[in-house]
Amino acid sequence: MQRKISVLLEVDPDGRCVRLSVTGALTRANQQALHPVLRRARTSLPAARVSVDLTCVHELEPATVDLLRGAVEQDAGLSGSVEILEPGAEPAEPAVAALDARRRMRAKVLRRRCAGLPVTPPGMALHAAS
Repeated sequence: MQRKISVLLEVDPDGRCVRLSVTGALTRANQQALHPVLRRARTSLPAARVSVDLTCVHELEPATVDLLRGAVEQDAGLSGSVEILEPGAEPAEPAVAALDARRRMRAKVLRRRCAGLPVTPPGMALHAAS
């Protein structure tokens, strides 16, 4: 069975921050799927800071984060503008920490979608998390 990832791209309304929220199983093979998404985010919003949030990943193969970090450093368009948040790491900015509850709720929705389960409308949970 192939392990998959799900990526949610969030763009700050002022265009200064782009966040890629990754859920699922991040492996050596499927981490390569993040590279074009990162490049696309950088070319669309060149002044934006891009954060790759891996804190909601279910399974993380050893050395996967190192491979992703190495690919970012080797790409001239990405180096210096991409931040990778690993599981257990604290966010760098207070504004990013404020989105934590919403991110966890979205991660639950993405997990259900990856599993092929129906997603119930969040309703009041969305308002409570914002």
